[in-house]
Amino acid sequence: MNSATLITRNNQLREELTSENKKYYEDLMVYIRSKSTFKRESDIEQILFDILTDIIDAQSNGQSARNYFGHDPKTSADAILKSLPRSFAESLKFGLAIIACYVLVFAIPALISPVAGLDLGNLAIMAILGLAFALLVLRLINQSIYQERRAFKILGYGIGMVAFIIISIGGIFIKTPVVLHLNGWIGISVIAALFIFATYLYIKVFHHDLPATIIYAVIGIYALLGIGTRLPVVDEWLTKPLLPKSLFLWIMIPLCIIAALIGGFGTYYLLTKNDTKK
Repeated sequence: MNSATLITRNNQLREELTSENKKYYEDLMVYIRSKSTFKRESDIEQILFDILTDIIDAQSNGQSARNYFGHDPKTSADAILKSLPRSFAESLKFGLAIIACYVLVFAIPALISPVAGLDLGNLAIMAILGLAFALLVLRLINQSIYQERRAFKILGYGIGMVAFIIISIGGIFIKTPVVLHLNGWIGISVIAALFIFATYLYIKVFHHDLPATIIYAVIGIYALLGIGTRLPVVDEWLTKPLLPKSLFLWIMIPLCIIAALIGGFGTYYLLTKNDTKK
């Protein structure tokens, strides 16, 4: 079975577990997935599927997941992950996917104003920071699974949120001289091409996941605004400043916090892969 089939079967079979066994297995599953970024996805999903079927068999014989797999699942999971080789292809795929997502998230909003131009240097910096942030989120999720101290969990989430806010606000203030101006139909064509690429990622890579749907909708709004500011008649109406710059920044801060929460819970949602439509 390929990875997609294994994930679908995993989602279906997990419903056969008791609430206690399901909690035990899903913690183990999220821990392994969040720590297997540079491993082959097919290997990871096959191992998770095998563990799940073994736990279901043990459950049918009156044995709990904890008694079957052990009282220290973290150590067992680490041993499994250590035995698997790193995959350069998976590492490259992960890096390119994250960079592509951040380029889309930051490039399309930057193209709203034809006058401002697209800061390619800023975009490159944000893509690298975005990759670093994604790795940080995975690390924080991984560390929080078997962390019993609530204070450390809250601290980890706080660090992730602060990092996201810094990156988001940094994207506004970081300026470089490498600026590309895309006016008129050239700008419209570039925005349309980026949005088509975003649509491809949304359908083929993220499979309509809830966090991806939220981000895709926001990107769609930005794309429409970017195209509108380059069209006669509507451009003047769209480019009128509705808020002073200082007030705009104060509005951006809570929006960044909300986005951080969506990003954090969204990452957890993707790791559990609860979308049974896949």
